[in-house]
Amino acid sequence: MILDRYLGRSLIATSLMALFVLVAIFSFFSFVDQLDDTGVGSYGVFQAVQYVALTVPRLCFELFPIATVIGSMAALGMLANSSELAVIRTSGVSRFQLAVSLLKSGTIIILVSILIGELIAPHSERAARQLRSVATTQQISLKTKHGFWSRDGNNYINIQKILPGEKLENINIFEFDENKLLRSTIHANNAEYDKDKWILEDITQTTINESEITTVQYEAAEWEVLLKPEVINMATVKPHRLSLYGLYSYIHYLRANNQSSGLYVQAFWAKIINPFTIMAMILLSICVVKCEGRPVGLGQRVFIGALIGILFHLMNQVSGHLGIVYNIPAFISVSLPTLLVLGYVYYELKQQG
Repeated sequence: MILDRYLGRSLIATSLMALFVLVAIFSFFSFVDQLDDTGVGSYGVFQAVQYVALTVPRLCFELFPIATVIGSMAALGMLANSSELAVIRTSGVSRFQLAVSLLKSGTIIILVSILIGELIAPHSERAARQLRSVATTQQISLKTKHGFWSRDGNNYINIQKILPGEKLENINIFEFDENKLLRSTIHANNAEYDKDKWILEDITQTTINESEITTVQYEAAEWEVLLKPEVINMATVKPHRLSLYGLYSYIHYLRANNQSSGLYVQAFWAKIINPFTIMAMILLSICVVKCEGRPVGLGQRVFIGALIGILFHLMNQVSGHLGIVYNIPAFISVSLPTLLVLGYVYYELKQQG
């Protein structure tokens, strides 16, 4: 119990320090990137700072595995350099027991990661996108399971399906007068962006006035609106930025409407696998850090941990893309790197005892 607390304090402290440094670095680069858009609309430096601050929870969640492997490498490295790890081993603590002790503390890190990823990051990301959209375009845009929504003056726009190549399907436009009364609706089956304007196709326009309702159909028409493709892309929710429940609901919606849900299914399984990934990173450090031999500098331990984290992240990316290209089941393509690491860890721990 005393050993668990001692190892736990070291692991949590070094992991949080690594997370803080990583988030600070990535946030700085994000802020520099946002500076390119300052001056567009009312988007200034203060709004850029707000935007970056709102994306910090999402960064924390994404960087937890890398921070954990760096933190566990640093924690065990400091114990090895001070010969404390050798004393722990010679006192009868096996590597399996050491692994269990570290995983107890790792559970706290996993719970914090889940809390941030499920309850905080999705809401802060939504707020960040809305802040940037309103400041740069003066438009409020939102992507929900009922499609993309945007406002252009007294017009409200709903787009059911967004396709690659600046194309849209199932567009509904609701036009209100100054008294907020609905005056007309426009439905178009397709739309394509061409030369700074949208071209609507297969249009049905319904006009409402005090005496009658009239319906007119057109084959095609130009749609002059402030809504541009970049505004749609800005508001579109990336799969990995949704909560687990949000992903489940959106996958159900896409399948019900016969739309592709591959990316969202992958993101769903990635959320489930993430706690096991953090566990794998903690256990991997036990196999890498040796308690025998000459002491190794802390900087070298941190570098090795960062290198392992980056390589693992790249493996995850490659595996995910291969899964999409070759139609590999999402669970297999997403979990394969983590399963390989866990398999290697089990083999090493069993060999070395």
